[in-house]
Amino acid sequence: MSGDVHVRFCERLGGRFPGATRLVLCFQYREDALRSEEVLRKRLGKFALQLEPSKTRLVEFGRFAQRHAPKRGRKRPETLSFLGFTLYCTRNRQGNFKVGLRTEKTRLKRSMATLSELMRRLRHLPIREQVNNLNRVLRGHYAYYGIAGNFRAVQTLHRFVERYWHKMLCSRSRKGQVTWEVFHRIKERFPLQRPKLHRPYAALQALAVL
Repeated sequence: MSGDVHVRFCERLGGRFPGATRLVLCFQYREDALRSEEVLRKRLGKFALQLEPSKTRLVEFGRFAQRHAPKRGRKRPETLSFLGFTLYCTRNRQGNFKVGLRTEKTRLKRSMATLSELMRRLRHLPIREQVNNLNRVLRGHYAYYGIAGNFRAVQTLHRFVERYWHKMLCSRSRKGQVTWEVFHRIKERFPLQRPKLHRPYAALQALAVL
């Protein structure tokens, strides 16, 4: 929607996504989606509002999207971004359709930039203080993005933090580099928070049943 008014939608999935600011409407048929979009535009127009073109898309998604993708000139179905996640069509181990979630690339880069800045500011503090601050941020990231199917993304962030933290420790002094052997001993004494799934497959399946 336009910036003239702020409308907050609250979309919840088992308490994982409070305070959503995007609205996703799902339809079985394309004609229904087009008709609803036209009705919504007219309705908003009565209040001098309009849909934001850059944030309004019609995406073919669901069980038959993979089958129809070649007809649309694509190798795979389109994806959509919602609340920091990229949603895509995939299948479970039984071959049935399911919605896959992975961290949106821009959000992952933003998290890396935030942690890089944090490590630069903390590099001259005692090691224990550095780890406590880093783990606080990592726990928050895992709590939000730690969803089944997204482990690779949270693991990517963890590995990035390890490499960049080592780089910052090496820059603390001109006396020399912190060897990887020494760095591993530091990690053993002051471990970084390991990646964790707060919503494993079993929990998501239970939500789907409900």
